[in-house]
Amino acid sequence: MKRDSMAPVAQEIINIPAESTGEAYLALLKQRGVDFLYINAGTDTAPLVEAYARAPKSGLAFPTPIIATHENLEVGMAHGYTMITGRPQAVMLHVSVGAANAVCAVMNAARSQIPMLFTAGRTPLFESGRLGSRDNGIHWAQEMYDQAGMMRELIKWDYELRDGLNLENVLDRALGITQSQPCGPVYLTLPREVMAQKMEGFKFSAKAPAVPAAPHPDPEQVKRVAEALAAARFPVIACSTSGADPATVPMLVELADRFGIGVAESRARNLNFPSSHALHLGQALEPLLADIDALLILESDVPWFPHKGAPREDAFVAQAGTDPLFNRYPMRSFRSDVSLTTSVAALLPVLGAALAAAGAEKNAAERQVRLAARAEANRSAVRERGEQEAAKDGPITKMFFTRTLDALRPRDAVIVNEYSALREYLSLDEPGSYFPNPVSAGLGWGLPAALGVQQALPDRTVIAVQGDGAYIFSNPAACHHAANLHKLPVLTLVFNNARWAAVHMAADQMYPGEHAMQHAAEHGTAPLSALAPMPDFEKYVEASGGYGERVTTRAELAPAIQRALDVVRREKRQALLNIIGK
Repeated sequence: MKRDSMAPVAQEIINIPAESTGEAYLALLKQRGVDFLYINAGTDTAPLVEAYARAPKSGLAFPTPIIATHENLEVGMAHGYTMITGRPQAVMLHVSVGAANAVCAVMNAARSQIPMLFTAGRTPLFESGRLGSRDNGIHWAQEMYDQAGMMRELIKWDYELRDGLNLENVLDRALGITQSQPCGPVYLTLPREVMAQKMEGFKFSAKAPAVPAAPHPDPEQVKRVAEALAAARFPVIACSTSGADPATVPMLVELADRFGIGVAESRARNLNFPSSHALHLGQALEPLLADIDALLILESDVPWFPHKGAPREDAFVAQAGTDPLFNRYPMRSFRSDVSLTTSVAALLPVLGAALAAAGAEKNAAERQVRLAARAEANRSAVRERGEQEAAKDGPITKMFFTRTLDALRPRDAVIVNEYSALREYLSLDEPGSYFPNPVSAGLGWGLPAALGVQQALPDRTVIAVQGDGAYIFSNPAACHHAANLHKLPVLTLVFNNARWAAVHMAADQMYPGEHAMQHAAEHGTAPLSALAPMPDFEKYVEASGGYGERVTTRAELAPAIQRALDVVRREKRQALLNIIGK
């Protein structure tokens, strides 16, 4: 008899010989596709320690544990791995104190829409009478009334596992919510007694519940956008993080070529459009606003700075993204005539069809000439500034450093940039090859994220570019220890100008020529920004078996970068250059 295609299909059930909730939890994580458990163990993780130790006897498959000696490092590594793979990973921290140490890194993940199962143990619930109940003085002092409260503003969901009975339901809900768009971290608290709870085997469904599909755009609203772009003389698409999905890059190229639409990367957090493309209009939207008569913004929380300019009154403005209002931001009020709730991957094919229907191909060639001329003028100005800088003597500047790095880097290298590389001087065309610091700018993200990227791409060269302050915030001893422990040969380039450049620049922007800048003229930098004397950063990496070198002149820079690249590529050993700059 033929089965009715609409009839429900019985779920396959997996039965494993788990003896504790902790064992069942780890096995379920692995079965649900979690590769790594980034962990900073404590007294709360004893059931997991026992589970991993019993694994050869139990035969259970668990996520590979990745030990890291600082919480921001753990979360940053998970962040970096997921940036590349798209697959959420699990993080396990030590109760309240571990979670508190990681709030900055969780904010970075939240603002970057990174799916992540963030977990922490909980001080034992009971003072006595249960396996796992309190047996250490810290078990009283570390308890909080609402441990998850410190994270709640940043995460999508939080819960506490209260019994192994509903482990599958809780974990599947956590993984489903973290992956539903817009993605973001979720928080699960794991009490020690619950993880130690005895089991006599564990049964669960072989297939997890489906993750909700990405949102798709409303056809009538897409039609409005297409008609505005088709009728425009100077249409532009601006994007900040659309390239987080690398598949959107060639889709956007096809759209721009076919219909004659310029593309600007507005404070890009990913590579969204190839640098070499004839219609690439640069890295800032503000210089274009006076000419743009139709603007589509893709996944950009801050598309322009209001104090530097705004779209023309007669310009059409549309915003699109999985959360176009960025509703977790307390205040954001950028103008929009149409707002589309959609993934970029879902929008671009529909928009292409609507542009064709609106006759956008008719004037595409004319627009391409106009837009390409503007793009070439921008590229020429960038080249001229770079050539003028290269001809100078004096200290290493960020521009000189960036151009040297761009000339020497392997073409398949991935750059994780926390502040010091200047994006306009990097010629990047490969999707997934560039990741600057999250828009939240929680310092210390770059090197941990680069280690996670290296885990995901073991055969690629990964370059972490750091400012001196960001490098210190990354807990470098912990990062280099992890690189050595897990065999992750990242090249770290620290641009060391012995100051908080952002602090100095903020004072200059708000009070140009006033007391702070007068102080800077006399002392070299504004108050509260000087960091000298700086440590010998190259010795941090040497302490963990890596190659370190100090670079002080322009002539030394290129040979030093080449030597460091040879170390990471040929010896498979981490390396760091301490680049003394200005």
